[in-house]
Amino acid sequence: MIAMRRVHSILALVTVLGSGCSPEASSPSGSGGAQGMSGATGSAGTGAAPGSGGGAGSGGSAGTGGSPGSGGAANTGGAAGSGGAASTGGASGTGGATSTGGGSGNGGRSGSAGGGMAGTAGTGGRAMAGSGGRGMGGGTSGSGGGGLGGGSGGSSGSTGAGGGGGMQGGGCGRPRTLQNGTLNITFGGASRKYILRAPDNYDNNHAYRLVFAYAESGSSAMSVATRNYFTLATLDTNKTTIFVAPDAANGAGSWSKSDVDLTDAILAQLEGDLCIDKTRIFATGFSFGGAMSLALACTRADVFRGVAFFSGADLTGSCTGTLTKPIAYYASQASQDSTGTPMPSSGRVKQAEFAAVNGCTPEPSATTFPAAGQPHTCTIYKNCSAGHPTVYCVFDGPHGWEPKDPGQSMSWNAPEAWKFITQF
Repeated sequence: MIAMRRVHSILALVTVLGSGCSPEASSPSGSGGAQGMSGATGSAGTGAAPGSGGGAGSGGSAGTGGSPGSGGAANTGGAAGSGGAASTGGASGTGGATSTGGGSGNGGRSGSAGGGMAGTAGTGGRAMAGSGGRGMGGGTSGSGGGGLGGGSGGSSGSTGAGGGGGMQGGGCGRPRTLQNGTLNITFGGASRKYILRAPDNYDNNHAYRLVFAYAESGSSAMSVATRNYFTLATLDTNKTTIFVAPDAANGAGSWSKSDVDLTDAILAQLEGDLCIDKTRIFATGFSFGGAMSLALACTRADVFRGVAFFSGADLTGSCTGTLTKPIAYYASQASQDSTGTPMPSSGRVKQAEFAAVNGCTPEPSATTFPAAGQPHTCTIYKNCSAGHPTVYCVFDGPHGWEPKDPGQSMSWNAPEAWKFITQF
């Protein structure tokens, strides 16, 4: 009698499997052989819903197909996690580390692994090709994640577009609306202007370096643009940089503390429209424009990667108090600048303060100017904290941004600043 009941049970199971019904519909504990049933080996996971890869416990739960280990041993035939179980074939977050090579945490849609058959290699769920997410510049190629038990895992995530190696602005992957030339922005209830220059071959899938350039007193954004952003745009032969020159309120290079907030507003507009590497934003300028760069170094070290300016001092009053945040720092100064007496606003004093907050070894000789007729000298501070190089260049001559060494026809200053900026 007991034997007859077993025969009827086996016939009932065969009928279910032959009908094409989901094993999960016929047995909560997973079909592919009722618990303790012999002969169900190999049918595990068949007919599982797409993507379930034979659902948790399907294809023979522990002890299926006879005593544990026989005919369908524990976890065989598509046990829980096999055949591309939920999240296999590219687990959430695989296919590229978080934010890399695809949207944050993508790399395979959770649970999309496998095409249903426990033994059929599932595609796993392709890693989503992203624009580098807001992740690390281009992202590493996602590995896709290996599929467990038959699923082949997610295909490798496409290397994200991102170029420069940092977090991308919101304009990446989208058509730009801000075009090169003079642009307006409303700030403080008034209309302000800035001049934008993106590379002619601008690619919205490439994250660009961004350089703000500030005019000296009596000058304008147009003058800065005409001088190719203090020659730095000329040196950008690989076209990897977007340049912007804000105009002071009076259009004549007279900057104030409020222009730090103006810079914030312009930056927000640019990041929302253009593909910008948010880890490579810099400021430059000459004289009062150098003072504006110094103001950003003192107040926006968490936004700007570094500054590289010429003959500047704290003319905006933005650098009072003790510096606390390190920032990559390059400055140059002339022997005939009107800062011979050390003052709190002196460029000489500020460079030493930044060297200290950057963790560099003190260099007392950094402000020793060359004798008349001698070439410039640059002090490259030692033992600075990682990512915060500090350089101070001095030369004999009048206040200026493009001094020339004796016998040289080209200035050394902009090339030194560009080398400093492009090391990142």
